Amino acid sequence: MKKLLFSSLMPILLMGIITACGGKTDGNEAEAELAFERIVKDTTIQLTNDASSPQAEVHLMIHYATGKNAATVNDTLLRSGILTPDYLSASGSKMSAVEAVDSFLIKYAADYKQDFGRLYAMDKEHGTSYSIQYSCNTKVENGRKGIINYIAEVYSFAGGAHGVNTTIVKNINAETGKILKLSNVFVPGYEQGLKDLIVEKLCKQYEVTDLKGLQEKGLFVGIDPYVTENFILDDGEITFVYCDSEIAPHAVGEIKVELDDKDMKHILAK
Repeated sequence: MKKLLFSSLMPILLMGIITACGGKTDGNEAEAELAFERIVKDTTIQLTNDASSPQAEVHLMIHYATGKNAATVNDTLLRSGILTPDYLSASGSKMSAVEAVDSFLIKYAADYKQDFGRLYAMDKEHGTSYSIQYSCNTKVENGRKGIINYIAEVYSFAGGAHGVNTTIVKNINAETGKILKLSNVFVPGYEQGLKDLIVEKLCKQYEVTDLKGLQEKGLFVGIDPYVTENFILDDGEITFVYCDSEIAPHAVGEIKVELDDKDMKHILAK
C-alpha cells in the first residue's frame, strides 16, 4: 500500500513516497524475517531567488529494513557511505530511516547554497555551470544463503565534462543484521592470493598476459593492484566492483571481476 510522505522543507520542494518492495526469495527463513520498504524523494534546490537561478536536482530511492534486526541494519547502512557526501556517519544521533534521509537533504541543500552560491555570486555569466545533479537508487537482492545484497547506484554531476556513476555494495547477514567485510568471508592472509586471482581474471577479460598489459590498457596505472571491499556475495561466486575512474580512466567505465568459489576455495572461510 502506498502512503504519501510530506515534508515542510522550504525552499526545497519535496515529494516523498513510501512503498512496499518485493524481491527474489529462496525460502530462507532468516531472509523472510528481514523485509525492506523504500523511501522515494525528488528534490529541487534553487541556488538563489533569481528567476534564472542555477539549481540542484536530487533523486533518492532508498530501501530500508523492517522486521528482525531492522534498527541495526538501517543504522549501519545509512552510516556506511550509501549517501554521499557521508554526512550521517558523523552524527551520533539515533534516527529513523525517514529522519536520516531528510537530514541528508537538509545538509546537502545547505552545502550547495553555501559552496556554489559564493562562486555563482562572482560568476553569474556562467550560471548554468553551477547547476548540479545527484541521484541514489538502491535495490535489494538475495545473495548466497543468509546474505542480502544491498546495492546503491549513484550518479553525481557537479560541473565539468561529465558526471560520475558509482556502484556501492553492502552484504548483510540476514540473521545478525551486520554488514560483512572481506575478512568475514576469507581466511586470514587471503590478500595476496585474492589479488593474484583478480589480476589473472582481468588479464583474461582484457586479453593481455600480465599486469604490464593491463597498465597499457589503462588499468592500475601508477597504483598497485588491490582487492576492493566493494563486492557482491552471490551464490557460488563473488563479484568485485571497481567504480568509474577508480582503477582506470573514466572512458573505461565501471569494472567488474567475477570469481567462482571453486577458484577461491583455498582462501574462502568455511
